[in-house]
Amino acid sequence: MNVADSAGHKAQLRKSLNSWRAQFDVHLAEHLVEREKLQQDFANQLRQICIQTKAQRVACYLPYGGEPDTSLFNEWALNVQLELLLPVANPDQTLHWVAFDGVTTKSSIFGFAEPHGTAVALEPVDLIIVPALAVDQSGNRLGKGKGYYDRALANTNAPVVAVVYEHELIETLPAEAHDRAVDFVVTPEQTLKF
Repeated sequence: MNVADSAGHKAQLRKSLNSWRAQFDVHLAEHLVEREKLQQDFANQLRQICIQTKAQRVACYLPYGGEPDTSLFNEWALNVQLELLLPVANPDQTLHWVAFDGVTTKSSIFGFAEPHGTAVALEPVDLIIVPALAVDQSGNRLGKGKGYYDRALANTNAPVVAVVYEHELIETLPAEAHDRAVDFVVTPEQTLKF
């Protein structure tokens, strides 16, 4: 598959997955018990990875726009006194990281909540948890297409965990040279290590 075909295939996948997530987000807004169970399931899977890897300094994200909800995991990380780093998007399509206090947020350049505080270095970090639209059986990750995480992850050797819904774990995804594969994928039902 050439680069143009790969980009077109990714665009089609993104459109389909974003549409499903928008509908599912509406569903979850009407079914709070199901939403809370999914939050708990994601948190349980992520906690286990942290415990198994003995992670003390963890990067994660604040969910928005139908992304799998990591809020309960973030609360747990702070409660057990892990250092929790969250990303902030910059206008130049890079990320910087803030040590999250669990409270202080501001509106991002895209209009959703991001942590507010002094930028800190990502490295050294024990584990990086990232959003994804899909992950395949080889650990290839499909993001939203702007490349923020690909650029942020290009210079780290820390294990990367992608968080997706069960049906977003698929057989194969088109991958390009700049795409960073993940080391783990978490769904509400399972954790896979690549």
